[in-house]
Amino acid sequence: MKNLKNSKMLLVLSLGLIGLSAQAQNISTLNSENAPMDNSASSATIAQNNSQTQNQAAGTNYMPRLTEKMNQKSLGDHLLSNTFLTYYQQFLGPTMAGGNYTYNVFQEAMDESGTGRAPLQSFHSVNVRYRINNDWAVGASLAMTNGYTNEVSNQTSWGSFSNKPASEFFNARVYANLPGLRTRLGTLWSTVSYEAPTSVGSRKNGMKGGLVISESFSFNIPSYKWNIGLLGQYYRAYFGENVTVTPGYLPFSKQTTIISGGPYVNYRINDRWMVGSIITFDWDQRGKQTDTLKFNNNLDHRGRVSLNYFPQSIKYLTNVGVFAQALLKFRPETTAFGADFAIRF
Repeated sequence: MKNLKNSKMLLVLSLGLIGLSAQAQNISTLNSENAPMDNSASSATIAQNNSQTQNQAAGTNYMPRLTEKMNQKSLGDHLLSNTFLTYYQQFLGPTMAGGNYTYNVFQEAMDESGTGRAPLQSFHSVNVRYRINNDWAVGASLAMTNGYTNEVSNQTSWGSFSNKPASEFFNARVYANLPGLRTRLGTLWSTVSYEAPTSVGSRKNGMKGGLVISESFSFNIPSYKWNIGLLGQYYRAYFGENVTVTPGYLPFSKQTTIISGGPYVNYRINDRWMVGSIITFDWDQRGKQTDTLKFNNNLDHRGRVSLNYFPQSIKYLTNVGVFAQALLKFRPETTAFGADFAIRF
């Protein structure tokens, strides 16, 4: 019996959702748990927000008497002013080939390229983050997906299967944003997350938990209009057993490790518009390969281009955008169009 399809979207989108940090990637993951402290896609704003201004008392041995009471925030006000709630939605629409379906690489059958035809669908993510200071933050996030159209059948080398328009929660995570490592070449942003077994597939396979390490390196570029860098993510799922043996069936090797990443290039046209692009490469380990140097080519390598708009006068709305994503082995039927937006409170 062949291995069935991967659990839906084990990676956060992204990239392209994903994803994947705001300084580092296109706007599709602007408000994900991987984003550094300052959720702005403008390189100039990022540089400004990352600088720290400190007001220190002038003098060492002498402090003049205050003539009026200083304004101090209560603990509740302090917590609220440093806590941010973000909702992100991505709609994955029709393919270039037409038809009432989309293409989602995360819904391919394992080792069966081109089998990700699926119902039109949306990806949702809710993220709560507390900013400890300009360098540290902690938070939690939860994602889900839902479909809109009828189930779609895919043909594989071992038979056929259908992707259904089911609603499912996944990727329940708690995380910590680490201080950026600044060098002459650029800045490295890091996020460490713990993932609880959330999806039906992960619980069915006996997943105990997961470790996610997300890295984003943003190069220092002379022009503030350009934002260029590299993304990387290490995902390690822990199970009671990495290989399940059932009498009468072939052993089932569980997907324990996923390593993905690639380059991104963003160009800020002006304060309101940005063009983004990213390429993602993907490898994994399964069963007895775990913690060795042997890797498989997991999901198809893929790319994404986007056009993003940043409203200046609509409160809470961070961005809206449209995009096209395709496998690097281009085919119209595996090239999908979509749209997304993010709201931050």
